[in-house]
Amino acid sequence: MYNVLESFLKFMSHISGTYSYDFSRIDPSWDNSLETGINSLVVGLTCTFSGHDSFDTETIVSRYIDGSTGFDPCISIDYLNNNLQDICNSYASGADWFHSLQLNVSGSIDHPIPVTGFSPSGITPEPPDEVEGVHTV
Repeated sequence: MYNVLESFLKFMSHISGTYSYDFSRIDPSWDNSLETGINSLVVGLTCTFSGHDSFDTETIVSRYIDGSTGFDPCISIDYLNNNLQDICNSYASGADWFHSLQLNVSGSIDHPIPVTGFSPSGITPEPPDEVEGVHTV
């Protein structure tokens, strides 16, 4: 019995697929109305798992995180454009987003999922008599 259960648990814990990352939000802000420099940048990263869960069902799961970094002194728009990849990757790596998003996505695979298309009708609340207030049916 133990060997059968152990084999089942090993099968149940196996997922296969790939994780991909996308900077899905990049929003710089000028320091003032004269637009003399970039003083902050909102960076958003999405991690998507695409593959099969432990039941061999095709699965796509995504999670998103964002944050803001600042520049003091301000940087030019040209500097931002020329260094955007390094700035975004450094910020995301420094915040450990790649690892934490992958863990979050992995934790969402093989978990309960919402029932779609479920729309009950004719369900009426019936509070007990000891509940005070106006009762309508």
